[in-house]
Amino acid sequence: MDNYRFRILLFRFIPKGFISRIFGYMVLVPLPQAIMKRIISWYSVKYGVNLAEAEIPESGFRNLNSFFTRKLKKNTRKIDGNKKSVIAPTDSRVDQFGDIKNDSILQAKGIDYSLHELIPSREAEKFVDGKFITLYLSPGDYHRIHSPVSGEITGFFNIPGKLYTVQEFMVKGLKGLFSVNERLITYIQTPKGTVAVCKIGAMNVGKISLSYNNCVTNGFFRRRNEYFYSAGQRPVINKGDEVGTFNLGSTVILLFQKNMIKFDKLKEGHKVKVGEKIGILS
Repeated sequence: MDNYRFRILLFRFIPKGFISRIFGYMVLVPLPQAIMKRIISWYSVKYGVNLAEAEIPESGFRNLNSFFTRKLKKNTRKIDGNKKSVIAPTDSRVDQFGDIKNDSILQAKGIDYSLHELIPSREAEKFVDGKFITLYLSPGDYHRIHSPVSGEITGFFNIPGKLYTVQEFMVKGLKGLFSVNERLITYIQTPKGTVAVCKIGAMNVGKISLSYNNCVTNGFFRRRNEYFYSAGQRPVINKGDEVGTFNLGSTVILLFQKNMIKFDKLKEGHKVKVGEKIGILS
């Protein structure tokens, strides 16, 4: 058995959800500032965190979670001003992008997964033959998620699932990884069509939270919940506004309806920053 297959097999048996919840509680424990500073300094060097960009409280970060979910200083990220542009919602790495071929989305070379398994809802029909982009957040990246477009939030879908790591060996080795893992999806309606912002959970992501609702993932009482706002009650969101937070790091998948977007000349493995143009609405 090769190393990849062994590691995947190991992850099938370890209690991923329990470990992630324990980790989630641990990072909420307040620590003395002397200890916090040492941990943050080590972590920043190891994972390339640019602390000069961070909005640091006067009294310092109270616990590890407040550091992981840090905000950026005002005007640190410039939001592309073109009204038709679609922006990167996260500081992240472009892993895959392109066409949704009927129901099929590319996960990695030679591996795809089902749109209808990613979004087990009638909403999935909107994205058949549309476009997608998969963005990976590393442990050192800024972990807040922003809207790629301006529009109205029509609803969200909280889908409990597994919490496999989203490291490269798992993405390349476990078919359907993103449609198996826990996820929290935001639907945004624009004049050009609907965008789905799919926030994918992973091991040690204590929870995914929304900025416009108190829904969070990875609780003890987990149930599937798809909620739609009534007309007139939909939150209005501008491009670049915050929509949610990873409490460590994971993956965001953006879905676009057919003929809705034309991607820029992106490259797999290329890093993007919040606000950077990744495409144009058709």
